[in-house]
Amino acid sequence: MNKVFGYARVSTIDQNLDTQIEALEKFGCDRIFRDKISGVTTQRLALDEMLSVLREGDTVVVARFFRLGRNRDHLIYLVNDFAKRKVHFKALDVGIDTTTPAGKLILSIFASLAEFDRETILEKIKAGQLLAKAKGKHIGRPVGINQQNFEKVKMALEKQMSVAEIVNLTGISISSVKRYKKTIQLIN
Repeated sequence: MNKVFGYARVSTIDQNLDTQIEALEKFGCDRIFRDKISGVTTQRLALDEMLSVLREGDTVVVARFFRLGRNRDHLIYLVNDFAKRKVHFKALDVGIDTTTPAGKLILSIFASLAEFDRETILEKIKAGQLLAKAKGKHIGRPVGINQQNFEKVKMALEKQMSVAEIVNLTGISISSVKRYKKTIQLIN
């Protein structure tokens, strides 16, 4: 049987949830999850608990839309996640209801905003990489072998030292030590 879950949040301990709870009770929520915590905090126990019990066909109701997410991106993520999980969403203050055509339209606008944000971020990253490359900066893993470190690893391996011991002794990263060890084994 599908459930209707309410979610209410206030940002500080001295604020109260009364008006949100009243609206959610009036709506007829089966269970109401409550958080008294800043919106910027990434861990919200009541929200996380609610997300863990949601099933396809359930409905999430909030009295105030912006009390659901930490910020715009988090709101978009949550609403899109509800859609993927086939969970209905209603925000009483702004009239969003994903069981209606208008609500589905708003949901698709959110999905488009999220996609736009992702593409914009990727474009900025690519532009930054191209600019750095044009200025002669190397991006990513160093090219080739650091001969000095290679020799250190080679000498340590000749003394029968383990990879962990070489890392501790030289400060060379474990991935580099393993890569140099593999190269040495191929040569021999």
